[in-house]
Amino acid sequence: MSDQAGSSLLDCAAWAEGDTTVYQTTVKDPIDPLKTPRLESEETDSDIQDALHRGDLSLLSHLMNGSADRLTRAFLSGVSSAPEAGLKLLLETEEINLHVQDDINDRNCLHKAAMSGRAFLLNAGLAAGVSPYRVDAYGRIPLHYACMNGHVPLVDILIASRPESVDTRDLDNFTGLIHAIVQGQLEAAEAVLASGALVDAIEETGLIPLNLACQQGSTDLVRLLLARGARICADAEGLYPQHLVARFGRDPKLFSLLRDYGANLDQPDKQYQWTPIFHAASEGRTDSLQVLLDCEVNPNIVDEKGHTALYYATWEGHLDCMQILYALVPGSEKKELPPPPKSNQSASGTLTTMDIDNIPSLSLPPPIIPPTRRYGHNFLNGKTTVVLFFEEGPRNAVRLYDESKYPAARLTITPKSSDSVPRNIILPVQEETRAVTFEMDSLENFAVDFDLYPTFGKKVIAKGSVPADVFKDTSSNSSTHHISFIDPLMRSVGQLLFKFQIIKPFSGTPLDVTPFATYWKATSKTERQPASLVTGSSLSGDFVRLPVQLTWDGVPVVFPEWTLSIDSVDVPILSLDYAKFKQIGATVTTGSSKAETAVNSGNLYDLAGAVANSFSSLEDMLAMIPSEINVELHVLYPTRQEETSLRLGPTLNINGYLDNLLEVVFKHARETRAKTGDRMRSIVLTSYNKDLCRALNWKQPNCRSTPAAFDLEHEEY
Repeated sequence: MSDQAGSSLLDCAAWAEGDTTVYQTTVKDPIDPLKTPRLESEETDSDIQDALHRGDLSLLSHLMNGSADRLTRAFLSGVSSAPEAGLKLLLETEEINLHVQDDINDRNCLHKAAMSGRAFLLNAGLAAGVSPYRVDAYGRIPLHYACMNGHVPLVDILIASRPESVDTRDLDNFTGLIHAIVQGQLEAAEAVLASGALVDAIEETGLIPLNLACQQGSTDLVRLLLARGARICADAEGLYPQHLVARFGRDPKLFSLLRDYGANLDQPDKQYQWTPIFHAASEGRTDSLQVLLDCEVNPNIVDEKGHTALYYATWEGHLDCMQILYALVPGSEKKELPPPPKSNQSASGTLTTMDIDNIPSLSLPPPIIPPTRRYGHNFLNGKTTVVLFFEEGPRNAVRLYDESKYPAARLTITPKSSDSVPRNIILPVQEETRAVTFEMDSLENFAVDFDLYPTFGKKVIAKGSVPADVFKDTSSNSSTHHISFIDPLMRSVGQLLFKFQIIKPFSGTPLDVTPFATYWKATSKTERQPASLVTGSSLSGDFVRLPVQLTWDGVPVVFPEWTLSIDSVDVPILSLDYAKFKQIGATVTTGSSKAETAVNSGNLYDLAGAVANSFSSLEDMLAMIPSEINVELHVLYPTRQEETSLRLGPTLNINGYLDNLLEVVFKHARETRAKTGDRMRSIVLTSYNKDLCRALNWKQPNCRSTPAAFDLEHEEY
């Protein structure tokens, strides 16, 4: 209704402004002989159905002189709930078409008989040749509904008529046995198992009956399945039956039953290496936890992160579980858990002035994000990425000249590329949709259309487009652009302001994706001068900082300032070639010899100060520093504001800039690996430039970062 209303309002507005609206008539669907026929007389149909549902046989006999279609519709509507005598009276006319399906769920008389448990109707349908293998809109056959509702006699009839249907799956991959287990129908489950239903999953990733029964907490069903030889194995989520019993905690007695059939109650799952006691503690299942401890499970076992179940009980705030597990910690008998804090309320139950003053601030510290175990990431292997940013500045991305006319709208971004999918953004732009990314093989024909639609409706409000030439300009690969929105009457109704960045794949040979434990961490947003030795609180080992930037001819050099003072003139490093840079360095410092002395002394503080003014290339400096010393490469690349205010431009293209830098780093990594084998130095890349961090993230296979999250980014191999 909202779509229709919005579309009608737009049509009326367009008609008032001179636009011609063309209406199309709806083409009727072809008649399906298996669907319910069209009504001939709604009033007569209603009378027949009322008489059938009331069980008024005399009135029903009087009205049965109608057509076969009318009687069939009445019969199908009353299959589930009408009195049996009325249905039999209609069947005796031999005018009922039992093959008809309803228009809503595609169910025939067999489906409805299986749902209501009417054996006479099921037998009548089968005798008339109705297929028991006919599926409805959910992919279910009548056997599924008979199992779901526990109609055992009907289960036997349906399986006898079509034995191969016993393991038929619906659209949810549920078999009749699965439906019986989920609905707790023990007798129906026994019936299908006695008829040869598979007791285990049909395929490797399918639903496992035993696991579902443990999740439901049905002891009788679990005992039945185990007696039939059900295997104790992990499901698609990596959880074994004992884990599901612990997680859902519906019947802790199942632990003993599973153990009797060979289940290991200290079995770790395949997800987090959690044993059942972890799931019970994390979910606060005190009964399950106590039963597991009575079964003598190990309460001090640790998961892949080195934590015990007590840690997760404490983390989730389950006090009862925490107390039970804490009592098992060695030496805890001499200690007691601290009492809960007293309430800040007065005796009367109201907050006093002193209480209000003592209320702590509700602001939370930055979240502690644990290391992420990744083996490489989806870097740009031969593809180019275009990132569109909206609402980066003080102005809104989409500005309509008459905002009251379109109070709610959505922006559809459609790239003119065969391998890119359109994106929708609800206006005003929210935080999570301010960046839209497209990947393509080439920028040759990449152009973008921007369409404005009402939030509810399909009629275009206005359109705008960006041609491919805008994105093919390779001078900076980052720019701000704006377009005008044109409505169907060719009037400008608003404008769109956005920034885009083009990230191309690394032009050289990237490092092989190796099982390095990758990690990312963003430091405080307010930390403008980070420590020169250790880059972040969670990075282990000693790191020496190397401020890196490129000369005009693309050679990465170690130098901490944007400019170099020559005869009282500040000359940007980006405007010097490497030969000139080395020539100037030879006349003003002996930093290279100081760096060698600091390396020999082993003092990292002296080394950090010496390398900053060594006038060395990055390649020479990495070769000089011993491989056991970790390195932070702080990449200097000016933002647009810095480039303008400090007169540093024009800067090199950010893609070429990083390609030259990574070429040196990757070459050093290969040489070090060839010399030392598996032992490698840690190299962390940091920068204050968000565009550079974003491009760096996509250009290398062994890193992880969060571009634009904070001012400072860390990336580690």
